[in-house]
Amino acid sequence: MALSASAVKIPGMSKKVNTPIHRQGKQWMSLALSFLLVMLILGVQRPSPTLASATTAPTTAVYPFAYGANVAEWDVPRLNDMGFNWIKVFSGPGSRLPLKVLLRVEANASHLGNINSFGSSVQSLAQSQKGYVDAYEIGNEPNLDATYGWGTAPNAADYATLLCEAYGRIKAVDPNAVVVSAGLAPTGRVPETWNGHQGHNGFFQDERIFMQEMLDAMQSSHGGPCFDVFGYHPYGYSADFDAAPDVASGDPTQNCANGFCFRGVEKIYAVLQANGLGSKQVFATEFGWIVEPPANCLSSPSWSGRVWQIVSEQKQAENLVGAYEYATANYPWLGGMFIFNLNFNVAPWITDPCEQMRYYAVANRPAEAALTAMPKVAGAGLGQLGVAPGAVTAVHTPAQQPISQTIAVTIKNVGTAPLAYTLSLQQTLPLALDLTGAITGTLGVNEATAVPLEYSLSNQTTGSYRGTLHIETSSNGVIDSQAVPVTVHLWDMINETFLPVVLRP
Repeated sequence: MALSASAVKIPGMSKKVNTPIHRQGKQWMSLALSFLLVMLILGVQRPSPTLASATTAPTTAVYPFAYGANVAEWDVPRLNDMGFNWIKVFSGPGSRLPLKVLLRVEANASHLGNINSFGSSVQSLAQSQKGYVDAYEIGNEPNLDATYGWGTAPNAADYATLLCEAYGRIKAVDPNAVVVSAGLAPTGRVPETWNGHQGHNGFFQDERIFMQEMLDAMQSSHGGPCFDVFGYHPYGYSADFDAAPDVASGDPTQNCANGFCFRGVEKIYAVLQANGLGSKQVFATEFGWIVEPPANCLSSPSWSGRVWQIVSEQKQAENLVGAYEYATANYPWLGGMFIFNLNFNVAPWITDPCEQMRYYAVANRPAEAALTAMPKVAGAGLGQLGVAPGAVTAVHTPAQQPISQTIAVTIKNVGTAPLAYTLSLQQTLPLALDLTGAITGTLGVNEATAVPLEYSLSNQTTGSYRGTLHIETSSNGVIDSQAVPVTVHLWDMINETFLPVVLRP
């Protein structure tokens, strides 16, 4: 008989099949088959994904959409009144807030001298804030050498070292916490090469090149990314919220040369996709538009290079609302956006009336009322793949060859938008696989289809034979894939046995 993940039999008696073997081997085979049956029973049905991102995204991905703000004073009532659900802070709250919390953790070049001490500090912080902090952003704008950035000439590999250390330490004490990489600063395309690094002038590095170097470093040292969500700062500058990225224009409201506009975040997600990380979310951990200060402030050092970015207070309001609405309609991979800032203009400790951060604030400006009135939604729709079974396993004896069986693999769209799929097979002879139905299609929300998957084997000795069904998906610009392994075992003896049935809720 054959046992497969598509139709597990719980027989009522034990019997021999084919060639006998000695008692010790028979006992081992019975135990092995019992284990296999338990795994099949428990693994036949895969839970439906519940995340807003693709099925392969980490369980710590953020859903619903994070409406957040950077704050100088922890004005939780103001954010609640605005209908926001997240707050970004710079020290641990020490208690549970009614909002979810993104906590920025200092991580810069000064920490490279003692990585273990840095890691211990981060772990202690995560332990003390467990249950109070939902996400940690590790560092800030490390592609800049400024005092609020890396602190010296940026080095993506060095930053990756700190990020990976922090990631492991946080997950050790709070596995459900979301780890966000430091929001990168938009720098534009930097033509110089410094110390072997392209797009680098010794003071700052092109954010896209820094990002690629960072991903390469993590792949080399850790085999993959040390973050759940990628951080970026898609400031609007002079451009309207919907200005197309990397398009120059004589109209300041449409000029997005060098990616200096909100939609520049699309280019960041494109880098994730190019590196096989399309299922990762992005956080806009800072974004906003700056309004005009008193005339005497324009000569202040903090305004150097910022005058061209100034918009009216009404335009600030329109762009902030427009950016939220655009993202939640078009970017299923953008998990949240944090305004910079809520209330730096009313913080008592920011005493300089010309401090530029005051003029990004929305408190007591038209933007506050506009953001309050703005409908809050869960996020852009995204199709999600559910597969049952998640793996196909069959057991036969050599005497049953030639073998030809068809297994039904059910694929379902458990997301909130249409899901296109393409099926393919990885053949590993002598096991032959064949798809007897359509290999491409589109599933509507909650729609499912059964994929007939045929496997065949002949003239082989005992052993295990493997292949793979690959499912490529696309939904709302997010490309993803899932592999369904197929394993056929040839055993000299198969024992049926009684097993308890465990029903999943």
